[in-house]
Amino acid sequence: MRDGVRLKADVYRPDDQQRHPVLLQRTPYNRRDSFAVAVNAGIEQLRAVERGYVVVIQDTRGRFGSEGVFRPFEHEGDDGADTIGWLAEQSYCNGRIGMYGASYYAATQLLAATRRPEALKAIAPKATAADYFDSWFYYGGALQLGFSIYWALGLAAAEATRRAGAGEDTSAELHELEQWLNDPAHAFGSRPLIARGALNAMLPAYEAWLTRDRDDAFWRAISVSDRWSAIEIPALHIAGWYDIFLRGTIANYLGMAQHAPDQELLVGPWAHAVEYDALGEVEFGPGASAAALDMTGVHLEFFDRHLGDHPPEVERPAAKVFAMGSNTWVSHSRWPPAEARTQSLWLTGPDGEARGRLSDRRPREDQPSSDFTFDPVDPVPTIGGATFLPGAYIGLHAGPRDQRPTYHRQDVLTFTGPALDAPLTIAGSVTVELYAATSAQDTDFTAKLVEVQPDGRALLVCDGIIRRRHLTRTANELRAPSADPDGVELYEIELGHTYYVFDAGHRLQLDISSSSFPRFDVNPNHGGDIARAREADYVVARQRVFHDPEHPSRVLLDVLG
Repeated sequence: MRDGVRLKADVYRPDDQQRHPVLLQRTPYNRRDSFAVAVNAGIEQLRAVERGYVVVIQDTRGRFGSEGVFRPFEHEGDDGADTIGWLAEQSYCNGRIGMYGASYYAATQLLAATRRPEALKAIAPKATAADYFDSWFYYGGALQLGFSIYWALGLAAAEATRRAGAGEDTSAELHELEQWLNDPAHAFGSRPLIARGALNAMLPAYEAWLTRDRDDAFWRAISVSDRWSAIEIPALHIAGWYDIFLRGTIANYLGMAQHAPDQELLVGPWAHAVEYDALGEVEFGPGASAAALDMTGVHLEFFDRHLGDHPPEVERPAAKVFAMGSNTWVSHSRWPPAEARTQSLWLTGPDGEARGRLSDRRPREDQPSSDFTFDPVDPVPTIGGATFLPGAYIGLHAGPRDQRPTYHRQDVLTFTGPALDAPLTIAGSVTVELYAATSAQDTDFTAKLVEVQPDGRALLVCDGIIRRRHLTRTANELRAPSADPDGVELYEIELGHTYYVFDAGHRLQLDISSSSFPRFDVNPNHGGDIARAREADYVVARQRVFHDPEHPSRVLLDVLG
């Protein structure tokens, strides 16, 4: 690298003296781990070699075989550009280089691409973020707790093992980290969040992630979304409808399309690194899996078009996505589909029933608010969705799961629509505009779009959260603690994107609450430092959701037909 640090890489290449295009993967998860570099990354390297590519798999700085200190995201732009420059000078490289890989090794692609290395001609970022504040560690201002701690524990344990291999005594740190990993529920529930001795020692960045809970210069320095205009190369964006980084993948696809041609999108009914034919409580059919698509073939066809000597002149759909509900793959010329239109469903009061309703008519009469109490000591448990929680790797708790176990709680409001007369297809974004008030200095509101089936099952489609202090988001400004408890404010909650076909006889439902633990951290409601808050700091909040002519709370859906 430009600072003298040496990074270790394995090179797979055709047994000849010719020059070939190169496919580069940069990973923090061990270049010798076949599950990480072949299964998760999406390309079987020997098949690529047979196709005429050189494949290079590199350990990122400070990881496994590579020298230096691992500081997540900080060096990936320059190190990626330096690696690409080195590869372009090798006798086996024809000067055309592509990058591929998932999650963090997709981040290495995007950050390298922001440096505009001349030889980089195409990338295939899979399941990654566009901004490491808002769509990696935080969502709507709330910490993605389960992911952040679980990922950090894995990184820290690998670092402690690496140091032990180099002769350093890290036995105490390894023991502590092993205890956390063996009891993740305790790791998620322990307070304050920042008190993690071995984790802080082996991964100093962890403290920065927790304490920098605003979109400031620290995050802007490594943001991809701030630098989309610098990425003027084709890209194949891959994600899952229940992937924790779906919002980031879609954002990259849309943002980069403004500056570069040939942006493609592929989305399956998958969670992060879980790409099978079933997820949660739903079987999507054998054609739904990544294996059925042959992801190596998908990648190589893409790179053939952009790195090959004679790219095939075949018009490709910009978006190939899986339609959940009908369980088929569909193609569109863009995403969201050009023919999609926005439909509003408004929240209305109980009207003599125990629960609220969703209506296609804007409220015309005054209605009492729907109220609940949010006690941070007893948060609503996470059930399904775009989670990154341990269990069968990370797939056990993800995806479309039945939400009924939460419906006995007084802090979960449900608003249910009528049974559909005909199928309804949501294809695009889902957003909730919620008029609400809180008695607390700071608080959260969550929203879930749910499919209620005729047998009563309530399957999660997509969900999101917004933290009150982030209603005003500028570089160094957070919304001040509420000076007017019970003042009505508009909370815009992004639930992300989906492609979901609701059958006739099924119902749409919106669930509103103030927590989803451990997917997100629990807001203490005290308006202070959340990372250092203890249970003694917790404040019970009275929450009010309004749905009247002056405060027309609604969910906005991109629909077809």
